[in-house]
Amino acid sequence: MEIVQVSDSVAIYSDGQRLQVIHNLGDEFVLDFDFQTEEVVNIDDLTTHVVGDIVPVFKVSGFCSRGGEGMHSLRWAILQFQIFENYIKDNQADLLDWWKNPGGEDE
Repeated sequence: MEIVQVSDSVAIYSDGQRLQVIHNLGDEFVLDFDFQTEEVVNIDDLTTHVVGDIVPVFKVSGFCSRGGEGMHSLRWAILQFQIFENYIKDNQADLLDWWKNPGGEDE
């Protein structure tokens, strides 16, 4: 089991089987990541390769009122998502390794 703290409110957790995002932003907010692949072409030799990236996901799954606490919570969640998004961009290679081997076993 491993936990990486991304911000005061967001962390990435591995139970040895898969990676999960945990947060204390409220049930109406979903922070997650996804693995997306893309086919790219090497222009030197015109070969194609599949490249994978971890991309952040942010969703609001509940109701946020327009005034007061609801807007404050939404702003806070968006700020935390920006921190999370930057963390994923800055640590892409390490996260890809962790995604492929969430248990941390040596290959």
